[in-house]
Amino acid sequence: MIRHLRKHPPSEEIAMRPGTTRTLLPMLSVPILAGTLAGCRTGSAPDDLIQSEETTEAIVFVKTTGEETLNRSWASGNLFLLTPISPDAVPTNLTNFTGASVSDPCVSFDGKKVLFSMRPQGASNRNIWEINVDGSGLRQVTSGGGHDFDPLYMPDGSIIFTSSRDGEMDEYNHSPAEHLYRANLDGTGVERLSFNQSDDFDPAILPNGRVVYTRWDHFGTFNRFPLFATNPDGTGTFHHYGPHNRNFFHATPTGDGRLIAIESTRINEDAGPIALLKTEMGPADPPTSDLSSHWDVLTAQVNNDGAPWAYGAFKYPHPLGDNRFVASYTLPAATEEDVDYGLYTFSLRQTGAGTPEDPATLEIVDLTFLYNDPASNEYDAQLVAERPIPPVIESTVDGRAGVGTFLAQDVFNRGQDGQEVPVRGQQPIDRIALIAARPTRPGEANTFSANMFEKRALVGFANVESDGSFKIDVPADTPLSFAILDEFDRGIVTKRTHIFVRPGETFTCTGCHEDRTFGAPHATNPDPIAASLPAQDMNIPSDQWEIINYRDNIAPIVQSKCAPCHYEQVVVHEERGLDDFGVPFNQAVVETVAAPAELPLTSELVLGGEMMAEFPRAYVNLSGEPEEEVPNYVTPAFPRRSALVDAVLGLDSHAGAPHPDPSGPYALNDAEKRLFNLWVLLGAQYE
Repeated sequence: MIRHLRKHPPSEEIAMRPGTTRTLLPMLSVPILAGTLAGCRTGSAPDDLIQSEETTEAIVFVKTTGEETLNRSWASGNLFLLTPISPDAVPTNLTNFTGASVSDPCVSFDGKKVLFSMRPQGASNRNIWEINVDGSGLRQVTSGGGHDFDPLYMPDGSIIFTSSRDGEMDEYNHSPAEHLYRANLDGTGVERLSFNQSDDFDPAILPNGRVVYTRWDHFGTFNRFPLFATNPDGTGTFHHYGPHNRNFFHATPTGDGRLIAIESTRINEDAGPIALLKTEMGPADPPTSDLSSHWDVLTAQVNNDGAPWAYGAFKYPHPLGDNRFVASYTLPAATEEDVDYGLYTFSLRQTGAGTPEDPATLEIVDLTFLYNDPASNEYDAQLVAERPIPPVIESTVDGRAGVGTFLAQDVFNRGQDGQEVPVRGQQPIDRIALIAARPTRPGEANTFSANMFEKRALVGFANVESDGSFKIDVPADTPLSFAILDEFDRGIVTKRTHIFVRPGETFTCTGCHEDRTFGAPHATNPDPIAASLPAQDMNIPSDQWEIINYRDNIAPIVQSKCAPCHYEQVVVHEERGLDDFGVPFNQAVVETVAAPAELPLTSELVLGGEMMAEFPRAYVNLSGEPEEEVPNYVTPAFPRRSALVDAVLGLDSHAGAPHPDPSGPYALNDAEKRLFNLWVLLGAQYE
């Protein structure tokens, strides 16, 4: 049953303010597993902790006047301590700030200190601060430009946090993007760890010493928030959990290898139902038809698609130890402005052994009100207690290197992710394209594309061995992507996420999108030819990368060899006849004849793209995201799916002869055909 105490009285309708009522969340029956949390979100409280007022155990949490969503709130707030962990306890203000914006508490391993993110009143930057759990000893840890969030104590005495100090903008709404950083506890030795094109946030330490976090993966039309994991030095960074059609926020380990998180189908929405991720069933990538085999939604009545919250919504689930958890929960809310997050506790019950043969099913057995102040939101409660320290993973980064290595064992080893699956022996694959992202900087105009793809560049090509393996040296600390090419250099498979290696790192993958649905990936080629060969040198300086865009490379070809035919024509002809009274008439009739293939390629400026910027009509119609009512001839990043590339090469859907006519005055030469093909591969950018 659900017990509501104090400011949320136990009735079917709860008056939140004069003239309004909210219906209580019905009894919840859903899945999750308890455990002792390792790292920042861990600890063990007694079995009777929630009921006992004699214990000295406590939780620290944030009270804020605004709604915090993915580090996007700057409302004023403070850190509070609730001891004992009981509905009868009165919280103590630890920080007593005026006008400061506070978030992201993390308790030290000995339970004596708290890291948190704060922008003091009147300050321009948000940084990491530390305070003792009794409210003494406040000190600033980090400093400098940008904003710092999500601090995390590490076993070696350093900290990890997220920051926008590198001055890059995310690939969706072009706001400052946060990435993972490490620093010493005195704020020195700041080092960037992740090299994503959008945000990385909410790191938590796993029991094995690795760090799991939510990554905003935006790669053209591919837009999701899966969980990634990394070593504390940024090496070994790879997808950890999540399919293509679900997002997971505020993930926290439960100590047994599983994770508790918030499930969502929205972009930039970190509220929703609580889910238990059954990692023993694999990383859920790609998804199976039975999603419940990979995670249990513990609060199934709660929707995962944003407000209105007919049954309320959850954020920040955290273990308290001994099968008890705490989370932020708002009662039903019609809009985001109506939410009022308070703190609730719950416990879990499991049936099933948690094996592929006998999957676990978990459910919440008790959801109990703990604390709420109707004048504020209460977020991110953490247990204040001593907890086990995970093992230290020593750094292997070679700061002198400036280069790292990728070894792919088998490009034919692929799972089902909606792309083609090349067949060994039927589709020859002898090389790949290496593509680098080009970050957007503050103040840059958003006129680089009319589609969802942003700035990229071709680093070069590398050979694939006969067994499907390749090994390449690449620029370290650089967001990269691969594309497997067919015999005509058209992309068959594009890796739709940016990956990177740290200096001196060698990263090995078993395939280009190996099937990771259950357990570890299966190696189809454990002794690849490429492993015994020297790495191919793809460590190309950025000033030598090839940027192919419409404005500089494609427009001159279109204007000289395509536009002379591809335009709408106005035709005037004479029409003679008799009217209804038999009187002869002679009149001019004006008709508009559509451009060939209904594809006008004129240079007149029109509004197009997500930002509704001005682009030449020809570019908008060829960009892959046309605003005009014309057929879509380009699939950005996929030349093999693009009718435009088929036409210029005379392949597949346009087999028989290239277009324009190779014997006519507008014939394309080989260099021009190459530019069209690679322009599409890079995302059909404008500039």
